[in-house]
Amino acid sequence: MVRPVAGIMLLLLSQRAAAEPPPPTESEQRVQREARRLLGPLVAVETVAANETQALRPLAKYFQNAGIPAQILESAPGRGNLVARVKGNGSKRPLLLLAHVDVVPVAGQKLTVPPFPLTEKDGYLYGRGVNDDKGMAAAIVAIAVEARRTRQPLSRDILVALTAGEETGGFAGVGWLVEQHPQLLDAEIGLNEASGGRLLVSADHTRIEEVDIGLGQKRYQSYRVTATGRGGHSSVPRADLNPIYRLATALERIGSFRLPARVLPVTRPGMAALAKLEKPPLADALRRAAETGTVSEADDAVLSKDAISNAFVRTTCIATMLQGSSQENVLPVSAEAIVQCRLLPGDTVDGVREALAKAVGDDKVEIAPTKDWGPGTALPSSGEVPDAIRRVARAYWGDIPVIEGFGFGADDGRYLVARGTKVYGIHPSPRTLEDSRLGFAAHGPDERVSARWYAEGVRWLNALVLELAR
Repeated sequence: MVRPVAGIMLLLLSQRAAAEPPPPTESEQRVQREARRLLGPLVAVETVAANETQALRPLAKYFQNAGIPAQILESAPGRGNLVARVKGNGSKRPLLLLAHVDVVPVAGQKLTVPPFPLTEKDGYLYGRGVNDDKGMAAAIVAIAVEARRTRQPLSRDILVALTAGEETGGFAGVGWLVEQHPQLLDAEIGLNEASGGRLLVSADHTRIEEVDIGLGQKRYQSYRVTATGRGGHSSVPRADLNPIYRLATALERIGSFRLPARVLPVTRPGMAALAKLEKPPLADALRRAAETGTVSEADDAVLSKDAISNAFVRTTCIATMLQGSSQENVLPVSAEAIVQCRLLPGDTVDGVREALAKAVGDDKVEIAPTKDWGPGTALPSSGEVPDAIRRVARAYWGDIPVIEGFGFGADDGRYLVARGTKVYGIHPSPRTLEDSRLGFAAHGPDERVSARWYAEGVRWLNALVLELAR
């Protein structure tokens, strides 16, 4: 009988106070190699709201060659979702490992490294999706196949779901699966990207210095801001007939407007942890807000100047898209913009719309919510998954902080939390705080992850999965 690898590792590691984990086992090395190998072809396929099926076919074959049932279901031509299952003994309900394989566009970004082949350079792996979220996808495939190969004794089935369309709302992926094939994602617990979950690398790149557990996320909500006019010929312009100027004024007012600052219980641990990494006066403002649960006017002036700190304490809104005339010599009859907001729990869609309208102060500018992405989520900070994350993190890296995190983005976990699956955020792609700020972590140009720390993150995630599934 093969004894549970995760149990043995935790028994050994629990006796270690040092922050450096022991050398990886042969099985762990195999998981690390396979995750790196799978990541290359996955990044190479451009999956900007398309082509997910093309990216998933080699992974489906990889599962099948390992004796693991896998299927690809398309919500539309080319929009594939892969679901695979490693069988356990059924004494506990399944563990779901979730990742999306679509990515955001690179158009207009100044890149120094091509976005779609995976490039290794100066110790980093570059490519669109290495963090968000193909790094996670490659890791969980390798982990599931290794669990099957080594015949791990599992109490839970391990479900792997690699999905489409997360970056555009999940409607082609998890949203579609829970409507059309809910039995395929039926699980008690789950792990997914982000939602405040991450592995933080020290500024000098020498160690993992913090683990954040994603417990919740803001609500994603966009608003269409529209100004109208009569239109006309550009050769006889009249500014009062051109809605572009009215829209520009409205956007300038939205840009300088801030909703009130609030400190939520779920955000206080993350703010306290961030305070220890920053320097005064930002560190002092974060610490006071975390300790008191309030934000003074003076501290708000400091917090609002830092993008990460500002996102902790308020609903944020920013213009992301513009549209005017369809031809350069025609005055438009309407001009519109998309203002993208991330709502703190407690703020409502209508309440934010009314606040934006008041800030604009022009009844000839219409502000209306676009598609409803659904509410954000919140999960308890104790229980099987967060407790296991704490155990495995400290077993590998010693007595490092394990922080209850809160996500500023929106991910597919919300669909499953709404159905009763406890999906927590964590990711195998460690990053520095500076990488996050500069956009290297996700959605920015030259998305990248440290090759060394990605391998270590894969190993850690492997141990966590086995700990939860055994």
